[in-house]
Amino acid sequence: MNLLGKLLIVLIFIGSIGLASFTVIVYATHTNWKVRADKLDQSLKDKTQELTKLQGMKDAMEAALKLEVKRQQDSVLALTGTVRRLSQDNDEARDELAGLKEELAKQVAAVQASHETAERLRIQLDGQSKALLESQKEWMSMSTELIKKSDEANSLAIQLTTFQEKAAQLAKDYRDVVEVLRLHGLSPDPALYSKHPPVGIQGTVTEIRPGGTIEISIGADSGLVKGHQLDIVRNLEGRSVYIGKIEVVSTAADRAVARVMPEFRKGVVRRGDDVTYIEVNELVAH
Repeated sequence: MNLLGKLLIVLIFIGSIGLASFTVIVYATHTNWKVRADKLDQSLKDKTQELTKLQGMKDAMEAALKLEVKRQQDSVLALTGTVRRLSQDNDEARDELAGLKEELAKQVAAVQASHETAERLRIQLDGQSKALLESQKEWMSMSTELIKKSDEANSLAIQLTTFQEKAAQLAKDYRDVVEVLRLHGLSPDPALYSKHPPVGIQGTVTEIRPGGTIEISIGADSGLVKGHQLDIVRNLEGRSVYIGKIEVVSTAADRAVARVMPEFRKGVVRRGDDVTYIEVNELVAH
């Protein structure tokens, strides 16, 4: 067998394979047209029934739509009547509103006039308020000053009463002293006794100070003045011992400071010693 025969055999083999493949493809794509026709017929019947239902629904909806249209038309007629009435009411309300606007304009003018009057009154009131405030301040100042002066007057009245009582008492004491002096044949002239402390004065030594000074328990309230000379005595076993003489150098209401006079010293002054005034015969001689 030559080359050409071999080629033919190969070509025949390939053609056989292609034909077999074509046969398989044709069989695979083969359609049963009767079955398909039955399916299409059944589908047509189903669609026809569905169309019938839809037509019934359409007819029902059209009937309902006609009823709704009729109802809406009746509603429109009713609304038309209502709109007509509302239009009339609106015209009446417009007229009434115009009257109210006119009345409001009058009221606004009256209120504006009232505001202007109120503003003028407010300005006047502010002026009066300022004047009243100044008057109140002046009154408060005068009241405070009056209270202060009243307190001072009351205090002065109390002091005056006290001084008057003391003056009356001093006058009485003076009259009594003058009467006593006359009864004893003594002169009532105070100048004769200014260097002597009051007769019968009694006190004690309360403190010994450095420098030869002491403090005693009697002072200006007892009639002591600077320059008065007093005597120091000490009570020893029931008898009085003369210690010395002191001279007042300064006084307070209830105490005094005195220096110990060395020329009259008879002993050492101690705290608790008695302070008194011993009269001398020269006083009686006057």
